[in-house]
Amino acid sequence: METKKINKRMVTLLASVHLREAEDGSESRVLEGYALKFGVRSVLMGYYYPQYEILEPGCITEEMLREQRIYFTMFHNRQIVLGRWDKGEGTLKLTVDSIGLKVECEMPHTPDGDTALELVRRGDLSEMSFIYSTDEDDSENCVSYEKTEETTEWGATIYLRHVKKILGIYDVTIAGNPAYEDTEIQAREQLVKDYVKREEEATEEPKPEKQADEAETEENERERKDRLREARKLRDIASALT
Repeated sequence: METKKINKRMVTLLASVHLREAEDGSESRVLEGYALKFGVRSVLMGYYYPQYEILEPGCITEEMLREQRIYFTMFHNRQIVLGRWDKGEGTLKLTVDSIGLKVECEMPHTPDGDTALELVRRGDLSEMSFIYSTDEDDSENCVSYEKTEETTEWGATIYLRHVKKILGIYDVTIAGNPAYEDTEIQAREQLVKDYVKREEEATEEPKPEKQADEAETEENERERKDRLREARKLRDIASALT
């Protein structure tokens, strides 16, 4: 049975987090921002098959979020939990609007909560990232690729990865500069490579029917000769035994 490629992926976009100003003038502990924005390119990923990722409007729905348990962390570290969304309940508030996925969370009175507040207040951390899953095999509904006219400084063609449907979200996180593990970059490049291969195979000219018939005739002739040689061997063995 073939297994669909439903894999977790991390993406960091030009989305931001900041400290909300308290209405009464007191010191706020609420961080808010967007974990993702629709229609915005991610950072460029990959070398041989570089790509930008774009999350299309509608790829996340309120209905899907209501089925998720999502942690708010720092650096995707589950040991640094700042809040939690549990199917619409919990200390983390998530909202889908025309811009993207909005995050609101009051920081806990813990060392990690205080650290997150101070780093965001100082501007040391200002970007957000999230981990999601989708169906890599469903190009019609979930993921598709587009070859662009753009190239990198080193001459590689740049592709756009369009994410049309997200099946699950596992965390939203506060991050610094976008960073990806080598294994993740390689996995993403392999997906583009597979797409390029499929496109090339789809545009290959089929062999002429005559050539196909000739190839089949040659194969049948080889099989006939093999059967003949086998029959001769059996006949020689039978003669030696009599």
